[in-house]
Amino acid sequence: MSEMKDFEENTALITVVGKFQDQLPKAKDACLVMLYGPDLGKRYPLESGQPMIIGRSEKATIYVDRDSVSRHHAQVVMKGNGYVAQDLGSTNGTYVNDTQVKEAPLCDGDLLKIGEVIFKFLSQDNLENVYHEELYKLATMDGLTMVHNKRFFLDCLDREFSRAIRYKRHLSLILLDLDHFKQINDTYGHLAGDYVLKRTARLAQSHVRREDIFARYGGEEFALLLPETDRWQALQIAEKLRQLIESQQIFYDKMNIRVTLSLGVAMAGAETQDAAHLIKEADTYLYHAKRNGRNRVCG
Repeated sequence: MSEMKDFEENTALITVVGKFQDQLPKAKDACLVMLYGPDLGKRYPLESGQPMIIGRSEKATIYVDRDSVSRHHAQVVMKGNGYVAQDLGSTNGTYVNDTQVKEAPLCDGDLLKIGEVIFKFLSQDNLENVYHEELYKLATMDGLTMVHNKRFFLDCLDREFSRAIRYKRHLSLILLDLDHFKQINDTYGHLAGDYVLKRTARLAQSHVRREDIFARYGGEEFALLLPETDRWQALQIAEKLRQLIESQQIFYDKMNIRVTLSLGVAMAGAETQDAAHLIKEADTYLYHAKRNGRNRVCG
């Protein structure tokens, strides 16, 4: 029995839609959902007219860091009113519903196998499409601040660290911590503290690049992962964030709550053993920023 059939028989996703089905929003686009692979549950919208290339190349639309996946393995393109999967001369072949194909139309619910990675194709306005999108949000987003959560961040860090080492690319990390946050909670209450966290996260998120990964790392601490960014550039970004938050007036229940950040910056280098080592270095610089008076950047 094939890997795909084994996966289908040994894995069950239970969807409860119930009486609220009519209240769910419609999905805007057809999409691929990763059912088996490094980004389990992630949804990839398909944009009309734009080929979606899947492969191990850093230039692929869907980057999959697996040895079983070729650099440019396959692509999904729109033809007429539908989508087709096309193999791009891959080593291990492209499969639709367990059948190897050079080119094949994709129907709602089809399974697309790329090496050892499996995607599910969901058509436009498919209710399951909406469900997968909401499920992915719940699994990857922090419920309070609505930025990415620590689990998602660590997964991205591992992937980006491997990519940086493999292709000799820059990768920097900023750890941000709200100064005197316990004092804010004690003075204004925990609801005010929650509001400050949400407001700070929203401000920071709105000023990071699209390719960067911003996440709540824990408590009042956030993390910003910066691909293709050296230490000097990361220090400049950190300083801009520090100034941004310091300059804001955050009002809660007519009270103006002043917020500042301490930030630690680290860059992956030849001496960086792994992703955990990069976090430790950034955390060390964050500690220096705290110890040396807060509201500053160290790195």
